Amino acid sequence: MVRLGLASFVGTTRRHDAHHVLRHSTLCCSAGRIASTRRTSLFTLSFLGASHLVRKCGPGGESAFAAATYDKQNLEELVKLFNEAIDISKGEEFAPADESWTKIIDFAPDTSAAWSNRGTFRLQRGKWSEGLGDLEKAIELEGGVDNADGYLTNNYANALGATGQWDEALRVYKQSAELGAKRGEPDLQEIAEANYALGLMQTSRDQEALEEVRSLLRKDPNFLDMRAAEAAILWALRDESGAETAWSALQTADEGGLYAKQLAIARVQSRWPPRVTAALSAFITVQNKGNATDYDGKVKTYQF
Repeated sequence: MVRLGLASFVGTTRRHDAHHVLRHSTLCCSAGRIASTRRTSLFTLSFLGASHLVRKCGPGGESAFAAATYDKQNLEELVKLFNEAIDISKGEEFAPADESWTKIIDFAPDTSAAWSNRGTFRLQRGKWSEGLGDLEKAIELEGGVDNADGYLTNNYANALGATGQWDEALRVYKQSAELGAKRGEPDLQEIAEANYALGLMQTSRDQEALEEVRSLLRKDPNFLDMRAAEAAILWALRDESGAETAWSALQTADEGGLYAKQLAIARVQSRWPPRVTAALSAFITVQNKGNATDYDGKVKTYQF
């Protein structure tokens, strides 16, 4: 018998090479990590491969197991279904991919990976409430937020924010960052801390957001998204000179030209919370207000 463990198909907010092409969706994009010191994307969601269905993780190196056990034949079928769902999810149509993940849940309802991946996919397609429900179920199967995979909890925080539950989202981001530090996962720690900073600005806690962003940049001066966020936050704080200085630093670090003014909004608008995106738009257009698409799909104007 093979027992399936904490194999979350977690949506990870991975950092990317400056020359990596990102496939944007609403709030997130699918991409993997490429070895590089250049960081460009937050609120990223990606699927782990089926080879991660059985793995050890968590405190002490042991998995917190989901309830179900599977014999070899059922495990092979589950791996096949996972791979098929990943391939279908690369397409543009929502229904066939969502049905593929649902089929896996029907086959293995006690496997956190199935719920996590359907939730991740739904977030990618802007189905915030549905995605949140799936991620909540995945976390329940992994023994709660304190025991769940850190990338899963980070995704869960993304879903909380998208559904307007920002206080709880910020708490979970902090918890994910602490988990990354505790487990020796610096990528997870940095991802969650960066999302926490963006969440602070979304909730108009701009000075706190600036402090978090600058803390991240001290550790990683080439974290391009945080360079752009620094300029946006400073503009929102009406520090025009500081914003221009931050933007110049971004352009110096951005060797691939990903954040030229004509490209910057398109690069962040599907990944950042709307108020942060609007602040960057206001900076680029030299105005005290900016527009961004909110989670309900409507364009909203923010004053700074």
